[in-house]
Amino acid sequence: MLYKSLISLYGSSLAGRSAPADDLVWHFAPSEDLRLFREYALDALQQAKVYLLDHTAAAYADTLHDAVAKQVSETDLPAMAILGELKLPADVVWVEFDDRELGAARFERGSSVTAHDDKPIGSGLRGYLIDDRDGDRLRVTMFSRPEGSKIMDPICALLVNRKADGRLDYENVNEDLSRSMVDFGVRIGDSREKIDALRTLHRIDTGYDLFIPYALFAMLVSPDLGGIIPTEATTFTAKDTKTARKFGKSWILGAQKSHLTIRIGPQAAAHMQERQARLEFERQFQDRRSGPVRHWVSEHERRYRSGKVVLVKGHHRGQSPAPNLPTRVMGPKPEAMIFELDAVDPCNPD
Repeated sequence: MLYKSLISLYGSSLAGRSAPADDLVWHFAPSEDLRLFREYALDALQQAKVYLLDHTAAAYADTLHDAVAKQVSETDLPAMAILGELKLPADVVWVEFDDRELGAARFERGSSVTAHDDKPIGSGLRGYLIDDRDGDRLRVTMFSRPEGSKIMDPICALLVNRKADGRLDYENVNEDLSRSMVDFGVRIGDSREKIDALRTLHRIDTGYDLFIPYALFAMLVSPDLGGIIPTEATTFTAKDTKTARKFGKSWILGAQKSHLTIRIGPQAAAHMQERQARLEFERQFQDRRSGPVRHWVSEHERRYRSGKVVLVKGHHRGQSPAPNLPTRVMGPKPEAMIFELDAVDPCNPD
């Protein structure tokens, strides 16, 4: 679990017992800001109510995001606002899932966020530390550990401000930039452009996948649990605790002893199967239609509401028309079409 790794790493570093090979940031670019952040994070992690979503549960929660995508585009509201106001299960919550498995599930089901990807995007573990102890705003910190990499401190966190009535305002979100991680990037030779790109990407990923923890919270308070099955499991084993006592690792002894593993039940599994069958039917139906006549598409940028920007290289699109087969012909661009209509009296349509 990423949760256990963070507890061990941050506790060891603050006690002066972490190894440089495992904790590059702490040993290469130490700072007061970094120490204060890790003290905060360790305290919050120890107090957090912990949820671990298996790969099917994370994918199931993510399908709800796909379901509200159309409503988001029509209303121009954040997806979190459409989901509604939800009370956290505790003042501090940790929600963890496998980002690699989630990326594969998105790609397989043809999620809109993978429309221009040629392979699954996602790697390693991802965890959300959601802290609601401040009455004025909610702090959301996303941690990740890509496969084959060491844990790196997040470069920024999101601060969701509250309205006068106490409700969270997802259109009023500030960024809490980690000065220590910016300094670390400078020290290892990253350009300002690269550091800014990493910050932007982290902010976008944090905001987009925040929907998954909140979908979980919504299901936890639904009468039938929304088709999920929470099961309590031990976080730190008896051996872990015994070793912690022997070597004075108080940070482990002060952490939560158990967490809830979230899996899906028959109801959710049936929903996933039905949805996949429907999407496959729609894809097959689209494939049977004749596409546009083959033409050249110039290189351009495609921008998403989430902030993601994809550079689409120049390419041919469409297909050569088969003999005696009607084809759909691409018309001129809307801006190239000018219609001049005579003025019409609304009271006399004739």
